[in-house]
Amino acid sequence: MLTSSFSGDVINVALRQMGATSIKEIRNGILYIAKFELSSDLCITYVFDVTKRNKYFLQRVTPYPISHGDFDGAQEVVEFIRKDVKKFRNAMHSHNFPKFLDAANQMVVLTHAAELLFLERNVSAEDLDSLRACLEASIDKIREIHSRAPKVE
Repeated sequence: MLTSSFSGDVINVALRQMGATSIKEIRNGILYIAKFELSSDLCITYVFDVTKRNKYFLQRVTPYPISHGDFDGAQEVVEFIRKDVKKFRNAMHSHNFPKFLDAANQMVVLTHAAELLFLERNVSAEDLDSLRACLEASIDKIREIHSRAPKVE
């Protein structure tokens, strides 16, 4: 537990230096919630916890939830968040940013709707094949747009 506490202190200091507006430590340094208020319209919130294997499991919960998986150390978590916040700071200046957030949140709605469908209904193989084809077409569209859109520096 001493390692977790020390790593938590390192993360706490580093995130504050990066501009975190709030860092909450829950369960004696096992779970952390860090918020970055980039504007009155945009708050980025991360939740990360120290696992039993002394790894860090990181998720971004706002502006839309996405899991970023396991990290080996505190510095990896800090570096990921640093890069992620920098990307959001840059992206929020785009006039298309609200549309992006809407699309990202629609994908979250899609994931929840699919889960309810599969857990609560007996879906036919034909419907699953049709749904899979729609999803593959969406992924192909995202890849196509990614390949032709200019990279953000």
